[in-house]
Amino acid sequence: MKIDYHMHTYLSDGRDTHEQMIASASYRGIEEMGFSDHVSIKPARWAIPIENIDEMVRRVQTAQAENAHGLIIKFGVEMDYIPGMEKQIQELIAKLPVDYVIGSVHFMDDWNFDTDVIEYDNIDINRFYRQYFKLVQQSAASKLFDIIGHCDLAKKFAYYPSFSLNDLYEKTAQIFKKANVAVELNTSGRIKPCNEFYPSVPFLERLAYHKVPITLGSDAHIEQNVGQFFDDALTMLKALGFKEIARFTKRQREMVKI
Repeated sequence: MKIDYHMHTYLSDGRDTHEQMIASASYRGIEEMGFSDHVSIKPARWAIPIENIDEMVRRVQTAQAENAHGLIIKFGVEMDYIPGMEKQIQELIAKLPVDYVIGSVHFMDDWNFDTDVIEYDNIDINRFYRQYFKLVQQSAASKLFDIIGHCDLAKKFAYYPSFSLNDLYEKTAQIFKKANVAVELNTSGRIKPCNEFYPSVPFLERLAYHKVPITLGSDAHIEQNVGQFFDDALTMLKALGFKEIARFTKRQREMVKI
């Protein structure tokens, strides 16, 4: 089953409408899709302003009601994990009629390392990676989220630590398993400087070993990228021993064969 749970519309930092994304998903053979526009307790220019969240809900519900292509359309959000603001995040999520919540780490204190590449030349990369994985581990342990988004995003701009990441992969996989959270295979990394999916194959191997549930997300910000590289992604998952992927309805997880 082809499921794409990670995409953004014009409401956050995407370009296209819900209807355009749905038409693209249908054309590309996606059977189930979910909108996951950015929501952040910490103000961010690429997230939906809190005061506009009601509009997001209306737009997704309208798209579901008017679904002319016969897809299964789910309502998700990509929520930033901000340490120390867990209560506020939980309260905001509780107000939304979501099928799933993707938890992502984009901030290191006030630095948005997902978009501000300049700072990478001025930091200790080894320390950055350790801090990043600590935040990802905390996001999973918080149990606020159903899916952990692009869980090795630190590699996006192809800056790498001098040490092996295997121990961090192993520890993080164990925490994911204990937290009973799913992880997305996010295919957008293929078109970023790192030129590989999130997470990497060695990380996926640890997730497979610990039987951490996997789902799929293209992280599309334009309609042309919906479902990007999904055939490769599914081939990779099967080769690593995954036989199922996760889907969600009203925050309840179900595993379906791939």
